[in-house]
Amino acid sequence: MAILLDGRAASSSIMEDLKAQAIELRKRGIIPTLSLLLVGDDKYSGRYVDMKAKRCGEAGIETRVHHLSVETTQSQILSLIEQLNRDPSIHGIMVQLPLPKGINELTIVEAISPSKDVDGLSPMSLGKVLMGGGGFLSAGVEAIMELLHWHGISLERKHWVIVGLSNIVGKPLAALLMNMDVTFTCCNADDPRLAENTRRADILVVDIGRKWAVTADMVKKGCVILDNGNNYEEKKVYGDVDFEAVKEIASAITPVPGGIGPLLITMLLRNTLKAAARASG
Repeated sequence: MAILLDGRAASSSIMEDLKAQAIELRKRGIIPTLSLLLVGDDKYSGRYVDMKAKRCGEAGIETRVHHLSVETTQSQILSLIEQLNRDPSIHGIMVQLPLPKGINELTIVEAISPSKDVDGLSPMSLGKVLMGGGGFLSAGVEAIMELLHWHGISLERKHWVIVGLSNIVGKPLAALLMNMDVTFTCCNADDPRLAENTRRADILVVDIGRKWAVTADMVKKGCVILDNGNNYEEKKVYGDVDFEAVKEIASAITPVPGGIGPLLITMLLRNTLKAAARASG
């Protein structure tokens, strides 16, 4: 039976540390502040921004929410980001995705200053990670690394297999692994050798948005599995990995829900505090 990589327990413990960090910054006269940009009226995006603002408050981080109408132009969004880049009281900037039709997401995230890109989504941040330059990692990758660290699972000298190459998980994770003592393989969901690749994994990361795409016969005994899937059916959420079958083979596995998800906002908050500390010198 696999060890459950419990994101809720890890998040709860890390939040206590973040609160302490925020208190120390405030003692030095630094009020850690995150700007959240929401464009349009997508209800799920709105709920997620509200959740982030609430968690910021719990950690002692100020938030400034900019809720822009769906008619807001790309140039207006860019102008606001430039103002926030110049504002020394703002330590982190996060744009809630997806953006409305007609807005180029890459152009928007590229405009965020790397020193304030606490969501780690800009090309500059990814380039810094790739070159080992200390750019902010995306929350999804931070969550994966934190869960492994939390449970004392060795990261290096392992064969990692990444299934799915999104800008949020797959690509930044591959960039990070470039600078570690590991072997890694990247593939997409439609790779004809998908099962052949996954069976080689010591650590398997799956992020493709397909319910139970990875089955027990696709995993070698003792593998560590990080499931980023969020597939909704009749108000229930399922991972990309067939949890019930695979947990009998893996040495450790993230449940869905309760694995990586609870850590996503926590990692965003941690990056915001890092940015505030760096800005203070």
